[in-house]
Amino acid sequence: MPMKSRPTAHCSAAATLGALLALGSAGAQSQGSAAVATATSIEGTVFVTRSDGRQTLLARGSALSVGDAINTTRNSTVRLRFSDGGETVMRPESALAVQAYSYNREQPQSDNLVLSLLRGGLRAITGSIGKRGNLDAYRLNVNTATIGIRGTDYSARLCNKDCRTDTAAASTSTTNSAAPVVARVLQLSGQLSAERAGQRVELPEGAPLYASDKVETVPGGHAVLAFRDDTRITLNSGTRLALTQYNFEPEQPAQGNSIFQLLRGGLRVATGLIGKASPNKVRFQSNTATIGIRGTVFDITCGPAAGSEDTAAAELSDMACDQSMFATARSGAITLAAADGREISLNAGQSGLVPGAVGAARVLGTTPAYFNSISTPAPESVPVKLEQLFGGEVPAAAPEGVYLLVREGKVVVAQAGQNMALDAGESAFAGLALPPLRLSIPPAVLNRDPFLSNKAFNFNICR
Repeated sequence: MPMKSRPTAHCSAAATLGALLALGSAGAQSQGSAAVATATSIEGTVFVTRSDGRQTLLARGSALSVGDAINTTRNSTVRLRFSDGGETVMRPESALAVQAYSYNREQPQSDNLVLSLLRGGLRAITGSIGKRGNLDAYRLNVNTATIGIRGTDYSARLCNKDCRTDTAAASTSTTNSAAPVVARVLQLSGQLSAERAGQRVELPEGAPLYASDKVETVPGGHAVLAFRDDTRITLNSGTRLALTQYNFEPEQPAQGNSIFQLLRGGLRVATGLIGKASPNKVRFQSNTATIGIRGTVFDITCGPAAGSEDTAAAELSDMACDQSMFATARSGAITLAAADGREISLNAGQSGLVPGAVGAARVLGTTPAYFNSISTPAPESVPVKLEQLFGGEVPAAAPEGVYLLVREGKVVVAQAGQNMALDAGESAFAGLALPPLRLSIPPAVLNRDPFLSNKAFNFNICR
């Protein structure tokens, strides 16, 4: 395409980009003209401003060096592949500068990648930098925020007034976010682990949990979990719990549902908004029993096949949940059903038993001694600040600032003297000179952006 055919607005944007780049070029780690990335796919018209101020069209296969800046025009996109294997897709009307880059397969501690998002948005999947050696080697600068990228798939969007239009026009069929964080570890004594995607992960306090996780405490330990709808669960000693299903939208709690499978040990439970709005959509199950809730606080534990109210407390600890189930309602009411489907109701102060794989559920005359001797925290007594754990609402009318969306790995946002860590499935907003805000719902400007979808990494037309 002849240079004279470029629209004036494009030339002006590139000139502005060059001026912005000059401000930060003195701090760039120069490697001469050594290529650090390649443009592997291009749609539309994309410019590159070299470190010496030269401005040219970017073509497929073009190499990029430290100090270069890329500028996509309207309806244009570009996919970049860095020498460490990382890939970045820029959406239309975006500007990105490569401020620093250092990668040597044999020297992971020398890794360094600094990008500056000057306008628009991007989605990136990191390569070796940020995954090995120095975990703080990959940084993205946006306005006054510094974003640390640690082995991840993330999107970022610098919003001015343009985001208001993009939000209104966002595709309703596109969903770019990952599975959301459904709970966090609120308190912990001893070790807690999760079985996730076939791997075992150690969980510290504050760690995120996802639907389909199986969490387990060690004998003698316990953990308190807080869920997005304010359900709180204490896992007693030697307990294994599967988060079989969990769906919750803050604006529609009645549409949510949760199913928990108790595999070993016992729980203390304080139900949240889902249970209050739709009690029939919350269930706790074992191999032999099902517990329904009525907006309540209760304790359950697994026991031996021949259990009764006289069962010693020592026998109701760390038991596999393939025999009997004991339950006691501390407030509100619960239902207790055996394998035959017939259920009984337990009001506050009452206890019940499912005696095993066969036999009907029954109300007990007294509360088993085990429930009177539990020393783990009552979950309803543990304070929770849900907005800190799971985020607040997106600021109205998409104000100026940067939006982030994390699909895998971890992102750390530093701004206004505060750091915020985001896990997979989380998003955040950082306004100019304002502390980062965790968002409870992924922002539409990223979650619904077709240019930053999975298809962005599978271009079929390149020119």
